[in-house]
Amino acid sequence: MHRALLLCLFVLAAFAPASAYEYPFKNPYEATVLGTLPRDEFPLDSIRPSSLRDLNPLSDLGAVRERELLLHERPVPEILWYDDTLQYSVALQRDVAPLLFIIAGTGSSYDSANCRFLQAVFHRAGYHVVSLSSPTYPNFVVSASTTQVPGFIPRDVADLYQSMDAIVNEIGRDRISSYNLTGYSLGGTQSAFLAELDTREKRFGFDKVMLLNPAVSLLTSATILDHLLSDNVADRTEAARVVADLVSDLSAAYRGSDEVNFGDEFLFALHGSRSISEKELKILIGVAFRVSLASMVFTSDVCTGAGYISPRGHVIEKNESLSPYLDAAVGVSFEDYVDEYLLPFLAFTDPAMTRERAVAASSLESIAPFLRESTSIAVMTNVDDPILTPDNLGFLKRTFNGRLTLYPAGGHCGNIRYRDNVAAMLDFFRK
Repeated sequence: MHRALLLCLFVLAAFAPASAYEYPFKNPYEATVLGTLPRDEFPLDSIRPSSLRDLNPLSDLGAVRERELLLHERPVPEILWYDDTLQYSVALQRDVAPLLFIIAGTGSSYDSANCRFLQAVFHRAGYHVVSLSSPTYPNFVVSASTTQVPGFIPRDVADLYQSMDAIVNEIGRDRISSYNLTGYSLGGTQSAFLAELDTREKRFGFDKVMLLNPAVSLLTSATILDHLLSDNVADRTEAARVVADLVSDLSAAYRGSDEVNFGDEFLFALHGSRSISEKELKILIGVAFRVSLASMVFTSDVCTGAGYISPRGHVIEKNESLSPYLDAAVGVSFEDYVDEYLLPFLAFTDPAMTRERAVAASSLESIAPFLRESTSIAVMTNVDDPILTPDNLGFLKRTFNGRLTLYPAGGHCGNIRYRDNVAAMLDFFRK
């Protein structure tokens, strides 16, 4: 995108920051991979109780606790025995306080780097904070999904909503003065749907909702991420070679982990030691997405016994190598998953379901009237976010108008921890 167009879009943003924006990575793929350098992160020790509502003294950040919740009494495949309960984290104030839910992005857990950082920020600012994994994360698929077939936003959001309600009951509603919500990437999209669902279910009555780098259309954004890999490698062999060259001794971790966290010390060191081409950056992002998708697909298939990855009727033993299954799952694109796995399931449960209906129902456009009228919902995203098309950006501008903060750089979620962004988040929630 030309610099003049970037500048024009930035000026036209209805809610843009007043001062110069100095986020350092101007290439959106570099920003997506590297995130925010530690020196540019919002300083946690700058938060004082009076900066929000004089609610409580600063609480000990050691109060962050990982917890488990049994939501469904049902058999769990032996290979996934450790995921039978929903895992989440909570950081509580000593006294009555507002609560903020944080919803992780695609394939990410409650313990992702962005969740941990936001939890620390808002806990210091006087909130109870609950961090939840994405419904596309394996633990959520096993423990909290009613169908164990993720990817259809209305059902995923209903599962999130039930999980949130159960967690609040564990905390105690008498300890909570109000409810707030944020999420990043797919978690941002789901936060919008959660707010809409709550107007009907009325269990929370969210005061403020912030969507961070949301996808407008799940299928559109997922297809873009898929193409970052498929358009830049000849085949899976080349993809494996390029990734191995980039991460060398850590390549095994990329193949075997449920989540690839790019914004860590390893990638900062890699970036400093040699130049990474834009093509390599795109491949890294595409590989990260494909690894997360593969974990989700494999987990769902094992839970349902659908026979999509593992042969129907085959029980995977604990000591059995998972490599053949994961290799097969990595070859599945998101469109493959939708057309070959998700849609047949949706059509089985609802014969009137079509591809067009399913895609539309997983887009923010399906709840556009609600979003236009909901003054408590705001969006923070970037002009150069690679998961958004020009039409997507146009939709966000028309729909949110003065509730849209549009930054000139940051890629996809690369600037979530940047000092200006976090300051704007705190300002939004305190008003």
